Amino acid sequence: MMLRFAVAACLLICGAAYAQRISKVNGSKLLTMCSAGRTVECDAYLSGVADAYAAAGKVGGVCIPTAVTGVQLRLVATKYMHDHPQDLELPAGEIASHAFMAAFPCK
Repeated sequence: MMLRFAVAACLLICGAAYAQRISKVNGSKLLTMCSAGRTVECDAYLSGVADAYAAAGKVGGVCIPTAVTGVQLRLVATKYMHDHPQDLELPAGEIASHAFMAAFPCK
């Protein structure tokens, strides 16, 4: 768990040029996971991305309030994926990052 968290934090902070693919989950698979009765897995995946942003602080540009729930993260991410179907082949973590950047920018 800690290793996954550390790797996710590094991916957010280190930048795309140094990012290694950890997961083969893309946006299409994430949307299916979040919509097809696998919401526990979806919420866990999105919470991992959110935790990485929390660890990065304002460096990541995303400031998710502590009161936001896993269900709310899922709603934000699925809305983003429905609104941006052209992005569904991107890695799931990247799509979640785009969704969270749009919904929870640091002020």
